[in-house]
Amino acid sequence: MELLTYTFVQYAFLGGIAMAFLAGLLGPFVVQSKQAIASDMFAHVALAGIGGALLAGVSPWWGALPTLIVVSTLLWWLLDTDSYSPDALAMFFLSGGLALALAFVHIARDTTFAFEQYLFGSIVTLTTPDLIAILIATVCVAGAIWSLWYPLIGATQSPSYRIPFSRTPQLVLLLYFWILAIVVWIGIKTIGGLLIGALLVIPVLTVRAWARSFKQVLWYAVSVSVSAVIGGLFLALTIDLPPSSLIIGTLIALFCIQAIARSVISR
Repeated sequence: MELLTYTFVQYAFLGGIAMAFLAGLLGPFVVQSKQAIASDMFAHVALAGIGGALLAGVSPWWGALPTLIVVSTLLWWLLDTDSYSPDALAMFFLSGGLALALAFVHIARDTTFAFEQYLFGSIVTLTTPDLIAILIATVCVAGAIWSLWYPLIGATQSPSYRIPFSRTPQLVLLLYFWILAIVVWIGIKTIGGLLIGALLVIPVLTVRAWARSFKQVLWYAVSVSVSAVIGGLFLALTIDLPPSSLIIGTLIALFCIQAIARSVISR
């Protein structure tokens, strides 16, 4: 196809595949730790960082990253006190982030800005610096997960069995929150903050019944994520619909296909 020769299309495929790879790597940890709502929470917090960046006159996307790191650290600290439930904290930061974002954008009302590109993604507008940042983050996140494979499994799946008087599991959990924050940061630029949770969760739900180990779930989820992104982007080249909606639509279709196949096999 001639469209594949355009730079913005090539950037969309490279950035989307990197995003799908990260979502597939992290998704199993998110689902097993029952913290799927954290991705939506971070997405709304990122909007507050974007609004603050508008006031400061810096790049909105880059302004979201330090906000996400600070809030993820604060969330880790509050959870460590055992005084607040995870879902209550998630709702607190989710609502607070959105309220701050609206306030910041109102204060900077002379600035022409729309949240839609961060709520629903703007993968076809990736620039060279954006793509470089996404690829570097992909390498760093993949390296961290590979290096801390078993500590991450222990810290996210069995928090009640942490070794007494040891801070190591808690520090690994902090790193997990940072990784999730970085993945959401990339997600708001590519697939959108409102849809990044689907890319983290649906592939895991699609493959979990077919895998025999946690590692198989991870690699199967990566395969489904990458396939959905590639398929959705190819559809976007022929159908006049947003790429993000087509990517999630492809994921939903894959989930339905495997559910039907599993039902037929079980009979």
